[in-house]
Amino acid sequence: MMKFEHLLFGHQGGWDEILLVVAPLGLMAWLLWAANRKAEKMDPQKKSDFGAENDSKYSDD
Repeated sequence: MMKFEHLLFGHQGGWDEILLVVAPLGLMAWLLWAANRKAEKMDPQKKSDFGAENDSKYSDD
């Protein structure tokens, strides 16, 4: 009979290594998608105009 440690730490045919890469990438993609979706739904009046804010801080007037 195979020991539990062998089942836990044994080579799983590559699927476990794939999960170590795909899971974080999938999480980041989902977070970016959710943030973009939320940003698109924002009221245009509430959106910050980053360019205008920077221009007013460093004007040569």
